Amino acid sequence: MTRCIECSSRALTAAGIVMAAALSLAPPTSAGDLLPAERVLVRYAEAIGGDAVEKVENRVAEFEFSMPSQGVYATGVEYWQAPGERHLRIDLAATGVADFETGVSGDTAWQVHPLAGASVLKANEERESLRAAHLNPFAVWRTFYETAETAGEEVVREKSCYKIVFTPAEGAPLHSYFDKDTGLLVREKILGPTGPATTRDLSDWQESQGIRSPRSVKQRGLQSYLVKFTNVSYDVDEIPEGTFEIPASVKAALR
Repeated sequence: MTRCIECSSRALTAAGIVMAAALSLAPPTSAGDLLPAERVLVRYAEAIGGDAVEKVENRVAEFEFSMPSQGVYATGVEYWQAPGERHLRIDLAATGVADFETGVSGDTAWQVHPLAGASVLKANEERESLRAAHLNPFAVWRTFYETAETAGEEVVREKSCYKIVFTPAEGAPLHSYFDKDTGLLVREKILGPTGPATTRDLSDWQESQGIRSPRSVKQRGLQSYLVKFTNVSYDVDEIPEGTFEIPASVKAALR
């Protein structure tokens, strides 16, 4: 996801410069014209903060959560700690059910659902949870996928994007769409073997402490919801003790 390569040189005539500019704006016509996946991901890393992201030790993000079709409106908080621990909780007390919690503790991806109960995540769900435990999951994409390839260009929400396809050894591939102009992630789509794909649109990217992150995440699929981040802080002085411990109910599920 980078801007088209500039093609200027001192020897170009005025007419040649105009022609070069026109060519730089033209859409790629072959696979050879597409930016390699690795370069797209490097541009993304630079766009979200570069070295500043790698130096972060923790993150706390407060958000509003809604599932309008089910009449669910709630608030939540997400804690993250380097190198890859995460705990997200949605306060569902107003709906009369227990809170929803999910996270990564060590190498265990888990979930406590108010209806389905506690479980250890596996397969695609485990991979998605482990990816979410990285501020930049594309920096470690080889941990989760075998290949990453630029599959073409597509217009997503009126933005011209590079489409990168990540293919795992087993399970569903991930399609990620990166804005050619800004380098930022616009959409992710996970294709399942049956049923509709799960699509996440990321927007309203804002900077805080030198790091850019989306303030709006809208998911469509079997589980549709909207997350609006209201406050994002990095390297806070203190995170509540025991935040990243595996809940007792999940430990029971492990046994």
